[in-house]
Amino acid sequence: MLSLLYFLIALSILIVIHEYGHFWVARRCGVKVLRFSVGFGKPIWRKLGRDGTEYVIAPIPLGGYVKMLDEREGEVPENALDQAFNRQSLPKRMAIVVAGPLANLAFAVLAYWFLFVVGIPGIKPIIAEVAPESVVAEAGMVGGDEIVQVDGRDTPTWNSVFKALLRHAEQGDQTELTVASGGTRQTYSVKVPTLAVDEASRLLSEMGITPLRPEIAPVLGQIVPDSPAEQAGLQQGDRLVAADGRQLGNWNDWVALIQQKAGETLLITVERGQQTLELSLTPEAGDDGKGRIGAGVDTDFSSLPAELQSELRYGPLAAVKEAVLQTWLFTSSTLTSLWGMITGDVSTDNIGGPISIAQIAGSSAEQGLMSFVSFLAMISITLGILNLLPIPMLDGGHLMMFIIEAVRGKPLPDEVQIRGQQIGLFLLLMLMFLAFFNDLSRLFG
Repeated sequence: MLSLLYFLIALSILIVIHEYGHFWVARRCGVKVLRFSVGFGKPIWRKLGRDGTEYVIAPIPLGGYVKMLDEREGEVPENALDQAFNRQSLPKRMAIVVAGPLANLAFAVLAYWFLFVVGIPGIKPIIAEVAPESVVAEAGMVGGDEIVQVDGRDTPTWNSVFKALLRHAEQGDQTELTVASGGTRQTYSVKVPTLAVDEASRLLSEMGITPLRPEIAPVLGQIVPDSPAEQAGLQQGDRLVAADGRQLGNWNDWVALIQQKAGETLLITVERGQQTLELSLTPEAGDDGKGRIGAGVDTDFSSLPAELQSELRYGPLAAVKEAVLQTWLFTSSTLTSLWGMITGDVSTDNIGGPISIAQIAGSSAEQGLMSFVSFLAMISITLGILNLLPIPMLDGGHLMMFIIEAVRGKPLPDEVQIRGQQIGLFLLLMLMFLAFFNDLSRLFG
């Protein structure tokens, strides 16, 4: 229930930002706005503003719209023709259409700026082990090294290291890693392996790096419905003790075991309150062939040692540059993923719908304000990019029509625009179907 609440909060924020972009630019271009709606359907709340705009909240929270005065949608009084959208110059109409997606991208910059100024806590990027014959081993790096810079940019946390390396993984570029060890610094040139977007989680292991992680107590957090964990009878708050009689003291040991035992049945020992239970657990194979059980860890039972604590933080001015860069990097990554889906290099299974977004919204909100703001920034970027796709009915589709109009010197015929709207509606319905299908497949297997 909380996931649904956070989903509605997140979606409402992003819809208002997107539609306000259209609204703000339309007003400054002299266009009369008739209605500003958050949601679709019959209004459940409305208010007429002093500016003559009707502000509405509707029950279907999957979008919103700004309705402008337009001769194509109804009769316009003679004295208001200069305020009609269709009577505006082409540059003004293009500006109004593109303003919504740009507002989403601007919000992402603001969100990342806030995160960088407040500070993002993390774990110091200290290497626990280096795999023999790996690219980092051949470069000369060893266990105990702390990665302090990537390409000359400070990387105080593992998250910042990962994101910096990820920029090179798309092309398999060389990078410069500066490490600190024993009070001295050394810079190594390392080849980053080429990885597809959906393989990014393997980046560090592919390079031969095992991060030094704090020991995490094996206490279960969220359980995915109908997952192997739920089928085995595991519950949130259970402490995992042993598997097939072998004692396992921390979460990382359990993750390693589960990944190796896809399709095999394990007899596990679990502590639940004052009870000790014996349960049968059979991990399922994921897309990468590794075992998984559909359960997260409850980090409230673990603490991060002070010597491993770090923080990524910038001053107010430096944070502006970093926020723009972070927005661009996520935008670039999203565009690469979309292109990969078109070419078949990235699976469409990665497309998520409202259920997936709701689950992530709930999970991020439970982790705190910083995590929720980061989630909002990423979803805002995604929303902005999707709306700029050249699909009729989306902002990008309207923009495409205006570009064609600029080239032809006149608008496309009405019948062509209507047919384009029909094709756009079909494509959007297919995309929504795929997203819901993926959601339900993840939920019910």
